[in-house]
Amino acid sequence: NMKTIKSTYLPELVGLSLAKIDAIMATTPVAGKIDQINWPDQYPAAPQTTFTLAHTDQMLYVRYEVKGEVPLSTKTNDLELVNEDACVEIFIADADNTHYWNFEFNAAGVCNASHRKERKVDVVRLNEEQLQSIKRFPVQLCAAHWSLLVGIPLTLIEFDNAREHARRANLYKCGDKTPMKHYASWNSIEAPAPAFHLPEFFGEIQF
Repeated sequence: NMKTIKSTYLPELVGLSLAKIDAIMATTPVAGKIDQINWPDQYPAAPQTTFTLAHTDQMLYVRYEVKGEVPLSTKTNDLELVNEDACVEIFIADADNTHYWNFEFNAAGVCNASHRKERKVDVVRLNEEQLQSIKRFPVQLCAAHWSLLVGIPLTLIEFDNAREHARRANLYKCGDKTPMKHYASWNSIEAPAPAFHLPEFFGEIQF
């Protein structure tokens, strides 16, 4: 059961500060909820997490909002294991669905990202220039309420505006070393143990 969601085309975001983009997206209707608890016996709960999607001709913006979690952020450098912190993620497939990019962020916006075929197959970590092109705007709204706006250049995911109108993707909320260890997804996953690197369970983002 593949879910689909729409990214809103907002060309008026071009040239705005991340703070202004964040404020606009905070008032945009929520695109989806990361509320699939796929392993309820082992990990029965996850913080309440929603996301909003928007794009320009250059960027895909994802704004996550998380309630009920203190934003643990121990990792400070890109490519560290941010999944151990309070973490939000988006995995986006190639146009031909053979490989995908995984973008993972802790609450401070530190990013771990790669391009790969499977969890341990054809893994290529993003280089420094690619990582620097990803925008991040974290906000701690109160003690256990935080948001993160990220901007991913469409060129980074080789998205062709003129020809493409959809991409397979999934979004996740996890925290391997947080007080409430959790593994939630937007599109549900059927696997015996927590696993996010399963593109067969991606939903679809329509552009």
